[in-house]
Amino acid sequence: GDAGKGEKIFKNLCAVCHSMNAHGTGPLLKGAFNSMPGQKEGFGYSATLKGLDKKWNEQTLDKYLKAPAEYAPGNAMAFAGIPNAKDRGDVVAYLKANA
Repeated sequence: GDAGKGEKIFKNLCAVCHSMNAHGTGPLLKGAFNSMPGQKEGFGYSATLKGLDKKWNEQTLDKYLKAPAEYAPGNAMAFAGIPNAKDRGDVVAYLKANA
């Protein structure tokens, strides 16, 4: 993916709830790539995300961003997902660049 394009998509779709600087409605995402879901200090994650046992990587993030409710049923993120695979790859590249 293209991290520059991913940043633009992130700002349009994700930044309503997420930031690279601090927790908001959604958790801080700086450093999320290659980390375990639901583990950042200072945010109240759903039991579903806390219970996921695979690190966020290209594959897990792609599946989650495609359909969050399908990948992690019962998670609290009210977002339908990013249907376009290229857009998801770009967002994943952006998250990886901010690991």
